Amino acid sequence: MEQVKCRICSTELSYLNKSASSMLRHYRARHENEVPDTPRIDSASSKQMLDEAVLSFILKDCQPLSIVESEGFRELVQVLQPSYVLLTRKTIKQMVAKKYEKEWERVKKEVQQAVALTFGNISTLK
Repeated sequence: MEQVKCRICSTELSYLNKSASSMLRHYRARHENEVPDTPRIDSASSKQMLDEAVLSFILKDCQPLSIVESEGFRELVQVLQPSYVLLTRKTIKQMVAKKYEKEWERVKKEVQQAVALTFGNISTLK
């Protein structure tokens, strides 16, 4: 059984099966009303920044899209940013498709430039 320490009161909590539920219960029972100045996400740019961070996490760490539906991940996000509404799997899928298209276009341009540069150099040698 692993132990984690609360950053607010230094209480040691059990960390079973990689679940954040004991941390969430502790926070709600002991600290939820203590920190009234917790920053809230109320601007579209903050939400977008967090959405992009979740997308980046999924893509960089090769996580399944269904991770946004997992209990442990939802609990973790809730503890980190209580006001954040987590994206659905469908929305993540759409964001991945858009990111793919954007990257595909960028790569195509780079290849076209490299080919043009290469053929430009060959024609000047003749």
